[in-house]
Amino acid sequence: MSTGTLDARFAATLAQDAYRLKDDITRKIVLFEHKDRFEVEEELKGKTGAFIVLKSSHIMGACAFGIKQYENQAFVILKGTASGFDALTDLNAGITRSNSGGKVHQGFQYTFESFLPQLKAFQTELAKRNKIQVVHCIGHSLGGALATLAADWLNSNTSVPVKLYTFGSPRVGFPYFASDLTNRVTADNVYRVYHKTDPVPMVPTWPFTHVPDTGTDYLLNSGLALLPWEYHKMENYISSVSGGSTASLEWPTLKALRPPELLEKSVENWLKSDGPVSLCLNTARVLDAALMWVVKKIIHAGVAVLVGVGTTTFTILDRLAYLMHKAYDFTKDLGYWVMRLIIRMARALGIVVSETATLSVSFIRMIFTRLHHNVSELVRKAAQVVS
Repeated sequence: MSTGTLDARFAATLAQDAYRLKDDITRKIVLFEHKDRFEVEEELKGKTGAFIVLKSSHIMGACAFGIKQYENQAFVILKGTASGFDALTDLNAGITRSNSGGKVHQGFQYTFESFLPQLKAFQTELAKRNKIQVVHCIGHSLGGALATLAADWLNSNTSVPVKLYTFGSPRVGFPYFASDLTNRVTADNVYRVYHKTDPVPMVPTWPFTHVPDTGTDYLLNSGLALLPWEYHKMENYISSVSGGSTASLEWPTLKALRPPELLEKSVENWLKSDGPVSLCLNTARVLDAALMWVVKKIIHAGVAVLVGVGTTTFTILDRLAYLMHKAYDFTKDLGYWVMRLIIRMARALGIVVSETATLSVSFIRMIFTRLHHNVSELVRKAAQVVS
């Protein structure tokens, strides 16, 4: 663990505490609990201090400066909102440019820009403090997406190193945004934590890409609970990074406990299989991995489709269906894998597709759309646990 890195439990606790910044009363309770960690004395006295609340129509999080153990460290802590999940699952969601120029989810960027004036005020205060060594950007769920955009903005607009900690975050931007931010912040300074059966990190679909796009992320084991979206709850993330105790597991320990990934050969064998498929959260995870596996084969083969910025004439799923159809007609090998992907996706939806069927763009899109609606329902269930 590098100098100035937060332990996993403390980062997770701060992500959870962001949800408690609802009003003056709950905010003061949180501030009192952290009075030995953050500069909050002025705020507790009812005066304006260095603790900056980030808000748009309601409180989205806060910025703070550390004391004692966290002296010379700064914090940006953000939360998700239940209403934000509507944008996350919207098939017509737009694409726009982040402040650093990469393509990102329009809903996330617009929400980020709504509290950017307060973040700029924090940056001004940050510039006055030449001893600050690191800024920690922390968030859960959609707060993780906003923390990612905050880390992107701060890295571009300050000279202070940035570290990013996300828990159960969705994908935020396209490959260039993800790789550019990973390169600038460096993969070692990004701590992406997610449960194996948390549905939120599975969306939005390709071409959205997680940060970091290289190096290590922290995949946590989680069972197939009766209510699998329960693994999106922050208390379950806190429990997982603590190993069930009150102390934090070290980051290298969390890395060592990582459950096995779906190997490429396993994905390939699953696509070839004709066994039954039931649409549960684990199946959604396998389908997500299978889609990415097929997309990589398509891209490596030189098939491309443009995804523009600022237009909703064609949705992401329109473009994905078009890409699959181009690949289906491109070579026999790609055609086989596209067909197998559609067959397995359709089987999960209770639709039987013959190997001899002819795939049209509209049919592929229908399969993607119906699957999207099913996964979106799991995401909406997850939204209820953070509301």
